[in-house]
Amino acid sequence: MTEKEPTAGRVTARPAAAAIVRLWAASLGRRLPPRRPVPGIRHSAATRQLVLVLAVTEVVTAFVISSMLPPALRAAHAVCELLMILAGLGLMASLLRHPHTVDDGHVVLRTGFLGEVALPRPAVRSAVPVVRTVGGRGPRPVPGEPGAVACSVEAAVNVALHLDPPVRLDLGRAGRVDATVVYTSADSPSALAAAIRAPLRAPSARGR
Repeated sequence: MTEKEPTAGRVTARPAAAAIVRLWAASLGRRLPPRRPVPGIRHSAATRQLVLVLAVTEVVTAFVISSMLPPALRAAHAVCELLMILAGLGLMASLLRHPHTVDDGHVVLRTGFLGEVALPRPAVRSAVPVVRTVGGRGPRPVPGEPGAVACSVEAAVNVALHLDPPVRLDLGRAGRVDATVVYTSADSPSALAAAIRAPLRAPSARGR
């Protein structure tokens, strides 16, 4: 039996800090006023909940701290607090605006603002629940597991996508990996698995 040749995937690296801030601002702008949910499979629920709690806490403490400051400093303090709260809301909006997507051509695993991984749909054979932790954020190799890549905002991942043939992914400084498994997180692992199991549309239907 001959080993299958890897097929090509695509990795979008983590953008620079200034680009992340612009992405947060753009994502927040699209969420105001509230619109219909973006189609796809949401991810990073734990991060969204944590940031929301921190943002609400910051609003409360901002008023308390402002009341203790001299009047001359209150305006500057209010601006700083507003920027911090908007940054948190922008982070959450970027996660909601960039869900995982599955179509006839690709399975795209997104992190919102830390990069993404696009896999050829025919190479993704299954998506199964897992419980494990992979250090780091964004697209990255999995230490001690050759042929494995992770793509998530959080260190905790809960889905493993098994690939056949392997998918070659360029992780930049971390090098290239012929991936046979990609770990990610999804708010609903079963929804991601169902989307991957769904049959491909007929060629005639795709063109409509």
